Formats: sequence, structure tokens, C-alpha cells
Amino acid sequence: MTQFKQRIQQGLSGEYTGLANGFDRINKYIYNTQRGCFTLLGGLSGSSKTTLCDFIILNGIQDAKAKGIPINVTYYSWEIDEFSKKANWLSILIYNKYDRVISPQTIKGLGSSRLTSEELEIVNSELPELEDLFSKITWFWTPQNPTGLYHHWWSTMKDKGTFVTESYIDENNETKEKIISWTNNNLDEYNMVVIDHILLSKLERGFTTKQNIDKLSEYIVACRNMFNMTFFVVQQFNQSLSNIERVKFRGVSLEPEMGDFRDSVNPYIDADIVMGLLNPAKMQLETSLGYNINVEGNPYNLKYKFRLLKIIKNRLGQDNISIGLYTKPEAGYFEELPKSAEMTSEDYTRYLNK
Repeated sequence: MTQFKQRIQQGLSGEYTGLANGFDRINKYIYNTQRGCFTLLGGLSGSSKTTLCDFIILNGIQDAKAKGIPINVTYYSWEIDEFSKKANWLSILIYNKYDRVISPQTIKGLGSSRLTSEELEIVNSELPELEDLFSKITWFWTPQNPTGLYHHWWSTMKDKGTFVTESYIDENNETKEKIISWTNNNLDEYNMVVIDHILLSKLERGFTTKQNIDKLSEYIVACRNMFNMTFFVVQQFNQSLSNIERVKFRGVSLEPEMGDFRDSVNPYIDADIVMGLLNPAKMQLETSLGYNINVEGNPYNLKYKFRLLKIIKNRLGQDNISIGLYTKPEAGYFEELPKSAEMTSEDYTRYLNK
């Protein structure tokens, strides 16, 4: 009971405010980014799920820096290479600072895209901040198997705190020690792991894809529980979500569900928070959540600037919550839209021209 009272006092002092994630309404339900929370983010290919994940992570890092909170981030980027990730994040930094889009494609010089002299000057001015940001994150670009990841997390965390053990007698009547708990030497610290995406983890010998995902999810839960680590895991949706028959059947009410997670639902079962991201324009929906997406003859259509974000599962609070997001994916930017019933033609125009 003493420890429970202590946690209440810590709550009163603001210790569980969490790190900012760039949103307001969503945080009425998930309470920012909390220590010791396993968040699963699902989406179809092209839904901007990695971009949304990075938006949340970057907001958290910047908030921790502003508040003087120590944060360690380990990022397993198995789908996007280092050059592309740097170009993406540089676009985000530039948009946040200058309210100007210099796309990753332009930064990389793809096709006929080239930086102007003015854009090159902006890029060069922001490179030191980008390099500083990247240097504070431990990056892994090559997939690893679940056991390798677990051993790495354990070896990284064990010296950051103190284990509490107790003795017991085993079946051979020998005295052994077992770990009961672990306490971080710095209780303010965030230890965050990002996995993009879980289906790309290297297979354990003799494992199926499902067995591999399930084992990795099991290890994530073990490290969350032991070390109070924070996990953001990206997982692909089944393509059946965009099946034409399902789209016709569900229509404007089409939203992601547990069964949409590809290859295994175990991460869904294990996670504290599960969110799904949809790109309704790509699924050729006319409306979504009451927002105009592609209504024929209507000049106020958000089209590819709209995303549906659903809190499918939430151990911290209410779930089954869907929110409309404005996105500028080429700048890695997201913003909560006003509720659809409150959207005026002026609002649509503002977001379309933003």
C-alpha cells in the first residue's frame, strides 16, 4: 500500500504527464507517450504509418529535451535505409522551423528534382541539428532475430539499475537466486525502442513468420515489464482490408479491426495501445468519418491529405475512438482536424491550401 500511495503522489506531482506526441484530442485517451507502454501501430502499405510513428517519436524527443528529461531511443529501421530516413527527418525539421516543404525526393535529387540555391542553403543550415538528432539515437538498419534483440535490450538495461532477487530451493535441493524486480537508477529516464516493421524481423531457426512475431512480442512484453521500457512497433495490415467487396460492404464506416493485423494478432493482444491508420482516398472512399474525401462534384475534398486514425485497443482508457487527421506526408506532418460536423468550407479550403 505504501508503494501505491507513492505512485499517487507521483501522479499529483506530474510525473506521469508523459512526453508530447504532437496531438491534443488523442491524448484525452492515451495520455501522451508514457514510460513502460507498448504501442502497436498498424496500417496498409502507403498509409503513412512510418511517417506517423516518426512524427510521434520526434515530438517526444524534442519534448524530453525541452523538459530536461533523459531519453534513450533505439530505432530498428528495417524498411527504410539510412539515407532515406535522414532525408525524411530533414524535411520534418525544415517544415517545423520554416513552414516550408522541401521534400525528401528533392533533397535526394530523385529524377529531375533538384534543390534550388535557396533550398540548399536551408538544408545545409539544418544539417547540424539533423546530425545531432541522429547521434542521440542508436540505429539498426539490418533485421535481427527476436533472441538477438532480447539479449541486446537486456544487456543495455541491466547496468542502468538495480535488481531485487530472492533465494529459492530448486528441484535438486540447491539454493538459487531469482530476479523479482528491477529499479532504474534514474527514474525520470525514458528508454524507448522503435521497430519498423515487426514482420521484417529475422527468422529464428525453424520458426514460421507467425512464431517469430509471437516470440518477439513475448520478449517486448518481458522487457516492458522488467525494465519499464517504452515500445513503438509498426505492423502491416492484411491487404484484405482494402478488398473491394469489404469496402463496398462497409463503405464509409470502414475502419481497422484486430483481425486486420497481418500474420499474427499476438502483438495486438500483448500491446497496451493499438492504433490503426487508414488512407481512405487510396481505398477510393468518397467520405470517411463524415469528412469529404472524394465526393464527385464537391470542390471541398481532402483526398490524400486525410488519414483516419483509430484507437482500436487502449488499456489506459477509452478505445474504439476514430479521429480525422490532416497530413502533409512529404513534410512528415500531421494535425488533428476539427470534428467533421464542425468543418466549414473555409476549413476545407485552409487545409487544402496548407
